[in-house]
Order: sequence, then C-alpha cells, then structure tokens
Amino acid sequence: MVTRKDFLKGAAASAAGAVALGMLGSCAKPGSKKVSFSRKYDVIIVGGGGTGVAAALEAAGNGASVLVLEKAGIPGGTTNLSGGVMQASGTEIQKKLTKFQDDSPEKHAALWLAAGEGLVDEALVKDLAAGAPGHISWLSGLGLKFTSVYGHCPIPYVDKGLFADRIHVYEGGGAAGGGAILVQAMLKAALAKGAKIEYDSEVLELVTDEAGAVQGVVVRQKGKEVGIKANKGVILAAGGIDKNVEMAKALNAQQHWDLTSGICLCVATDTGDGIRMALEKGAALEGLGGTIDFCGKTGAATDNRVPLFPSFIVNAKGRRFVCEDATYAYHYRAIFQQERQLGGPTWMVFGQSSIAKVGAPWTPETAAKDVAAKTLLKADSIEGLAKLMGVDAGNLAATLITWNTDVRSGKDRQYDRTTGLSPISGPFYAYKNVPFNLGAIGGVKIDVEARVINAAGRPIPHLYAGGLNAGGWIGPYYPGSGTAIIGLVHWGRKAGLNAAKGR
Repeated sequence: MVTRKDFLKGAAASAAGAVALGMLGSCAKPGSKKVSFSRKYDVIIVGGGGTGVAAALEAAGNGASVLVLEKAGIPGGTTNLSGGVMQASGTEIQKKLTKFQDDSPEKHAALWLAAGEGLVDEALVKDLAAGAPGHISWLSGLGLKFTSVYGHCPIPYVDKGLFADRIHVYEGGGAAGGGAILVQAMLKAALAKGAKIEYDSEVLELVTDEAGAVQGVVVRQKGKEVGIKANKGVILAAGGIDKNVEMAKALNAQQHWDLTSGICLCVATDTGDGIRMALEKGAALEGLGGTIDFCGKTGAATDNRVPLFPSFIVNAKGRRFVCEDATYAYHYRAIFQQERQLGGPTWMVFGQSSIAKVGAPWTPETAAKDVAAKTLLKADSIEGLAKLMGVDAGNLAATLITWNTDVRSGKDRQYDRTTGLSPISGPFYAYKNVPFNLGAIGGVKIDVEARVINAAGRPIPHLYAGGLNAGGWIGPYYPGSGTAIIGLVHWGRKAGLNAAKGR
C-alpha cells in the first residue's frame, strides 16, 4: 500500500514510474482502519480555496449540509494570490467590450485541445468551454462586476482563427491578490446558504468501506485526529503538488525544477494532500507534467495588449530556440527543456536600443540599478556580453546577426515571432531567466461529472475532485491566463452539485 509517509519522504524510483502512468493507486487497499465518526454532514470538502468554496456554494444551494475543512487559517489558498481572471467565450460581456461578436465555446475548446497536444481529455475540455459562459453570468449574480476583456498571446502552431479576447476581468481583479475578491464573493454566498468552514483543519485520510466507497475523512484539529462522516460524498479541492518537492520529483519534472531553481508563488499548504489521499484509495492520475510558469521580472507574453520589446532568448550555447512572444507558459516550457538538456541557464538578451521601445520592462534608470545589483549583465559588445554570460561568443554574435537581418525584412524567419521586431544595438544586456511558478498542472483523473476515476477506469463511489486537484483538462503547458480560475469554478460547481445529488 502506498502510504502518506511514502509520499512525504519521497517516492522510490520504481514507484515513480508507476505514478507517471497513473497506476500507483491500484495497489491501495479499498478498506480503511476502523474510524469512529464524531459528527456528520452530507458533503465534506477538503480545501477552502477557490475550488472548495465554489463547491460549497453549489452543494449548499442544492440542499446539502456542507463542511469545508481548510488546512490554513484563512480561506482562498493560491486563488487569493492570482488575479482572478477567467476565460469564457460568447458572453454578453465579451460582445460588449471586444470586437469578437461571433466567438463560441466550440472555438474555445478547439484552441484548448490544440494546446493540449493530444494529452488532454477531450470530453473534459469541451465540457469546461461549454460551461464557462454560464459561470460568468453566475458570478455576476454574486456581485462581481466585469469591466474588461483581453486575450492571451499566440501559440505558434495553433490556428490564429481560434484566438479571441476571452479573459474576463472583474472590478478589483486582474493583478496579484485580486483572486481574493472572487473567493470572498463565493464564500459569503456559501455561508449564507448554511455551509460551514473550519480552519487549521488538516485532512489526513479518506475513510472507505470494504467495497471502496468513501464514507468520510480523518482530520487533525487542535492536535487531535477525529473522524467526520460524509453521507453523500467527499470533494477533493486541496490544490496540486505545488510545494511538495518529493512528489514533484516523482511526478512532475518541471515543477521540481521550479521548486529547486525558481520562485514558487503558491501557498505553503499546497502539498498534494488531495492527490496523495486519492492515490491511497486507488485513484488514477492524469495530466501531470506541466506548470504555470512565467517571467516575474518582465511579465513577457502574459497579455496580448502589451507587445514584447526587442529581445531574444538564448540557451547555454548562445543560440535562440523559441518564439519569445508566444504565450508565457509555452515559451517557459522551452526554457525548462533547454536548461535541463544543456545543464546551464537561459538568458534574455537585449540592447540599449530596446529600452526605448513599446513594452520595455526596463528604463535606463532601472536597467542601471539592475546592473549594479548584478540582476542584469552589461557589456559594450555582444562578444563581451557572451563572456560575462559564459556562452560561446561566436554563437551569440551569430544569433544577433540573424535577428537583426531578419527583423529588417519585417519577419522572424526562425520562429515566426510577431512583436518587437526591431534591430538590437548596444550596449548589450542579459537577464538570466528565473521561473516564477503559480502551480503544477495535473492531478487525479475525473470524468465530466467530477467523479474521481480509479486505475481500472471506474468511479470511486462518493469521491469527487476539482480545480488543480484534478487533471486532464489542462495540457502539458498552461494555455493562457484565466484557464485555471474558470476551471476551478467549473469543476468545483460540478463536484458540489453531483455530491449534493448523490450522483
């Protein structure tokens, strides 16, 4: 049996291979130790972040008694730290605020499926896209006022006709911390409908009967372990493996890279508890491997309204390797791959000429400060910069020549970049790329009713999951801002409804 202790201490190499195939849970025993329940609710929700409070509101609104158990001392989790923006297509708000009058969930799903590179569950993706417009209306009814809509940056191999401005921003949202407004709106409504939330409550284990049906949970509160019964179902909404180094090493190489070489912005309580507990009861895994990574220094390619300034990214050999203005997690996946393959850092290279261009994240003054702080490297010649970077001077000089030659013709002939196509002249600068991480992609396998699926392809009775505790609805890289937040609302609501109805 795979235990909580195994995962917290780190999986063995042989186990890691099984986990990657989603089969590790198949060796779990269906029954639990004998547990006495101190109290009971219809629906118990593990995690009080965005997914959890969405589930609580939906379950309570459908007549269930609901208890949310939150590991931290406040609600919201990593959703609090997000901008709270959400992707949806064909909404009245999109029609009012953008030129996209004929957008549709079908186009939206087609884009997400293309970005999924064949590694997503098509049914989940289509279900999310179809449900997204209704969630915007639902949230408007809770008091959120949507004030703008923008789009994400391109993906080189995806048909341009599938893109549209779909990222909905509500008043007070759009920047770090804005997600707390969304959480509070849903939580307030859930509490008004009778849901309860208890903090500093770490769920340790799912309780099942001999047939494998989930009966409740074991939770640690005030230093004691107690059992709480769920008459209708348990919903796993505890986030991903974001802060768990051992699980990341076993399950998600890019998240492990983020945790060991970058800056993870997720809350400390995102340690994969829901995924681990589901595996112990035989759940399959799906969609593990990608991350939500971006450049926290420059915000490169996070918003289609802001062009990327003239610059290019090179690997440890001084060679360019990616379309830099492709949406942020797409090009950050390439950065991860190059750093792993070549065993050295990647760099953003630009010139003094770049700083005056639209979208430049530095001014002459801030660049000088960063040079003094050694955040930026600076040299009068490209060969001198290469020496400071530790890359081949001939390669870097050739990369610059190719860039300047191509952009003078108005086209990036290597990677089809479309913004910031201006020649670069010195003095020259280099910024060593550092991944900023907002979480791992992938989790337990679910169906379109948010039921957790076991390794044999069958639902585990009375067990549901949503948000980033679940996998299969986002592909091997994050396909643009607003995907996760609309996903946590969608799968949280679905899980809450189906648990309340006992489906």
